Amino acid sequence: MKKLLAIILCACLLMGLPLAQARQEIPPISVLTPEEIPKTPSGMHHYLLVCMDSWNANMSRLGYSDGMVLVTIDEVAGRIITTSFIRDMLVLHPDGMPGRLTYIVKEYGMQGLVDTINRHFGIQIEKYILMDWSQVQSIVDAVGGVQLTITDGEASYLRRYAISPNSTKPSMASGGTYHFTGHAAVIYMRTRRVSAINGDPHDIGRTYRTRLVLSSIADSLKNVTYEKARAILDSVIDNILSTNLTTSDMLEAFNIAFSMRGIKLEQFRLPIDDTYNLFVYFGGDSQLMDFEANRQALKDFLFEKVYIVSD
Repeated sequence: MKKLLAIILCACLLMGLPLAQARQEIPPISVLTPEEIPKTPSGMHHYLLVCMDSWNANMSRLGYSDGMVLVTIDEVAGRIITTSFIRDMLVLHPDGMPGRLTYIVKEYGMQGLVDTINRHFGIQIEKYILMDWSQVQSIVDAVGGVQLTITDGEASYLRRYAISPNSTKPSMASGGTYHFTGHAAVIYMRTRRVSAINGDPHDIGRTYRTRLVLSSIADSLKNVTYEKARAILDSVIDNILSTNLTTSDMLEAFNIAFSMRGIKLEQFRLPIDDTYNLFVYFGGDSQLMDFEANRQALKDFLFEKVYIVSD
């Protein structure tokens, strides 16, 4: 009888393991209520750009979001800022349960992602654009490609990835400066096996590459004509999976951006250094962050001056 009870007890313990894992606890995650989020200063506009981890995304079967970049245009201060978010940061999902940021679009849609970023980082994003990698490729091609300087390690990885010889000019051989087509630029942005040129590793390096591509594109368009800029806008509109920008919103954003062409894009990333650590969550690597420190860092970076807050 004792032996039988021991066997039953062991079986119960083994069967209970998944239940214990399902209740995996993490340290508290600090978020704000909607009332605690500061209002956006007058003249400042936030646009969240999100790319799905797919070459052919389908709105009826969305997967995980890969690239997430906030573009902030500040008309008053004359600044354009790109802020990237690492996809594997642990956040509180809209249902109040912890999970990775990359899962939210699949489970709760774009508005769920917008709301999550707002309450974790203390900003009021309202507008978003959702794309997939094939659409990003088309947009990069529409602006004429992008000039990038890469390391030997990046070149070796990209060549192993089998990007075609004619996807860069000149054909890639080693580290150096190349003109990338849209496809090669997408593969470059997705790279995380080797450190970026600034030394950032893994997903942090991936976010740097995305910001670098956006900055390089902006630099290439500093003398663009209005007609060419409108053609690029048409290409962007044709390559959007989903957005809550109206036609009027699009034209307003376009005219503001065109009037500020030539301004050097400023870059920021979340999390900032020394405010996050690796945390294994359900068997996968994630990043556990100090959100209070990151909220303050973002506030300090965006609001360097005194602004008039709109009602």
